[in-house]
Amino acid sequence: MTTHQSELDEAARRWAMRVAAPSFEDWDGLTRWLETSPAHLAAYEAAAEDDEWAAAILAKEPPEKKDSRRRQR
Repeated sequence: MTTHQSELDEAARRWAMRVAAPSFEDWDGLTRWLETSPAHLAAYEAAAEDDEWAAAILAKEPPEKKDSRRRQR
């Protein structure tokens, strides 16, 4: 069980990202996680509604990728 709000938020964001994937099939796992605590549902709904965190994650690239592309140009 998640004890800290930041851990709960992170878990909810991971679920939101997974559910958004076209290949997502773990509906039973998501349901179990959501039913564990009312706080899980609230965190998941907040993560699903607020896509700014996802855009920020997707905008970041590992430094190695950036460096390797610069070298190839």
